[in-house]
This record gives sequence, structure tokens and C-alpha cells, in this order.
Amino acid sequence: MSSFKNAAQAQRRTHRERSQPAHRKKFGLLEKHKDYVIRAKDFNKKKTITKQLRTIADEKNPDEYYRAMIKSSLVDGKHKTEKDNSMSADAMKLLKTQDANYLQVKLQAEKQKIAKLQSVLHDTRHEKVNTHTVFVDSDTEVETFDPDDFEPPVKRDEQAPDIHKALCKMKKQQYSLLRLRVQRAESLGQAAAKLKLQRTIAASKGSVKKTVDEETGVATYKWRKQRAK
Repeated sequence: MSSFKNAAQAQRRTHRERSQPAHRKKFGLLEKHKDYVIRAKDFNKKKTITKQLRTIADEKNPDEYYRAMIKSSLVDGKHKTEKDNSMSADAMKLLKTQDANYLQVKLQAEKQKIAKLQSVLHDTRHEKVNTHTVFVDSDTEVETFDPDDFEPPVKRDEQAPDIHKALCKMKKQQYSLLRLRVQRAESLGQAAAKLKLQRTIAASKGSVKKTVDEETGVATYKWRKQRAK
């Protein structure tokens, strides 16, 4: 049955929509059915939203009150909310100190993970000397052990192709993880330095002059020299 339908659709004439007649070209392109569908959906969507908003406005309780009503105002047709600055300066300083401590803890954890990965992977810090430890069962074997007679481990070239492929994939994942952790450590270090700078500026008593480099965009702060008492 489905094959019959497909055959019937293949023989069906392709529907073509006519273009704008020559005497109406001054009105622009002729609107097609797909254009009308998009315009109709947009119109109905806006109509539904307007109807819902009108219903909410009609059913609104005039005695309704929220605390946010006295914290916001209409400026140039846009709602502006007043910021609550009731927190004291000491409380803000304590919060920034806790944030800085949290960033330092996370930064130290990332550095430990990076060092652990670098100790396993080659070509990250320095050239690692390959060593091989051989375990024996008794002291007698230690005395009679000959390194020349010992059979070395399987080399990379002698490994099976599937094992070599799996090891290469694992190594690639480890290097990708190391790169991501280094980037995360750098971002954490920048965030910690920024918080430290903010705390220093907030705790300073003298005037601070800010200078921004136009090429790099790096901000530099300078304090006025004061004589220590």
C-alpha cells in the first residue's frame, strides 16, 4: 500500500506558486503561502500574549502589595530596581575574604592535580629517566641476579595494534585533561588576584589613581605616597 502511495506521489504534478504579475511589480514580491503562515503564527502568538496580560490586569487585586514595589521605579519606560546596600563594609570585607579563601583552596587543589598528571605524562616538565624495577623472591636471587639475562618488558613496537591504539587514546585524553586543568588554574589565579586587588583598594585610606593601558587593557593602580606615622 505504501509503495502505491509513493508511486502516486511521484506522478503527481509539482505545485508551483505564481510570481508577482508584471503590472503589480511596484508592490514588491508576492507573498507566498509559507510567508503567510509565519506571519499568521506571529500575529496569533502576540494576540494570545496580549489577551493573557489583559486578563491579569483585569483580575489584579488593588490591595496587593509586595516589598519590591517600593524598591523599583519606571525610568524611560524601563523598570529599574534599587540595589540593597544595607550590608555594612565589614560584612562585605568578610564575604570577599571568604571568597578569596575558597579560590585559594580550589587553586591549590588544581595545582596538586596538575602536578600528579605531570608526574605521569612525559614532555610536560622535563625529560623523565625510564627505570624498571625487578622484584625477586629471596636474597639469594638478588645476589645472583644478572641484568643482561633479564628479559626486558614488551616494547611499543611489539604490542598488539588494539592495545597500542587504546594506550594512545588514553594518553591523548590525559593530555587534554592536563590542558583543561592548566586553563582552570590560570582562571582561578586571575580571579583570586582580582579579589585581592579589590580588598586592597577597599582597605586603602588614601586616593587611588587607576590607569588603563590602551594596547593590553591591563589596569594599573597607584597610591599617593604617605608618610608612615
